[in-house]
Amino acid sequence: MVSYLHSGDSMPANASESAQGGYHRGQVSITIPTLNAASTVAGCLYSVRRQSYPHWEVIVVDGGSRDGTVEIARAHGAKVMEAKGGLLAARVEGILASQGEFVLLLDADQVLEPTALERGVHLMEGEGYDMLVLEELSLPARNFWQKLFSAHRRLIHRYIDSDSLDPLTGTVLPRLFRRSLLLEAIRAIPPEVRKRVIHHDHAIIYLEARKRTQRVGILPRAIYHREPDSLRQIWRRNFRYGRSLAALEGPNPYSALLQRRDGYVWPRRLQWRDIPLAVQSALLLTLLKAIQKSGLLWEKGLRAARKG
Repeated sequence: MVSYLHSGDSMPANASESAQGGYHRGQVSITIPTLNAASTVAGCLYSVRRQSYPHWEVIVVDGGSRDGTVEIARAHGAKVMEAKGGLLAARVEGILASQGEFVLLLDADQVLEPTALERGVHLMEGEGYDMLVLEELSLPARNFWQKLFSAHRRLIHRYIDSDSLDPLTGTVLPRLFRRSLLLEAIRAIPPEVRKRVIHHDHAIIYLEARKRTQRVGILPRAIYHREPDSLRQIWRRNFRYGRSLAALEGPNPYSALLQRRDGYVWPRRLQWRDIPLAVQSALLLTLLKAIQKSGLLWEKGLRAARKG
């Protein structure tokens, strides 16, 4: 049986590769886009190193961090690349650089449950899934803002069914994919979209993957989020997301996705016991959409001024 080393070590000379695609069988490539994520990326990478599954590599695609993110990533043994575009471009670059049979699209503010990779690979191999939704919850909330995010995630993951998996109107997105599927999906994304998109990057990848297969599974309790702890953090991130939405304005292959996901994405069935979570979720979504709308209007105003 071939043994794989973690990223930062060289692969053994006898490591078997698939004849198709050049991947390392059984390995998980964990791709993490970063931008000034020094406060969270160490915890994310530490959770990878603690995995019960030993066959992985980590690829960090950095968008020009100035806070020590790159140095932290290298200290944890990650391969670090420079992003040549927005968040979608960083995702694509990480996928193209990957060598594993499976690819996990992870974010720097996320922490993996220690058995997540092991359970995920076994589920995909055993059931023949091409993609896995990893149930995402919040780390313990310390303030009002984090409690809103926690309530929203609990509500979303309380009801996951076939409707939840719809790429246009669903409430969840897969994170663990077969690399071969992701390569097909990203080839279908127009280069101009790849370069400019920041928000809905993950949803665009899933939309293209879902056109090719509907074999999607669900892995319980796999990821925990380190939520924003201030309104300033929430504002900065979502204002940037909103500005990026200008890249998807007008006719393009993802107009329908943008229109649907700009609304309130909720489970279609709710019970009376869900009302407290639903109220908190609605408050959070209203705030996020308002900030994103402000960012979009700001960007459109800047573009109009340049033309004038």
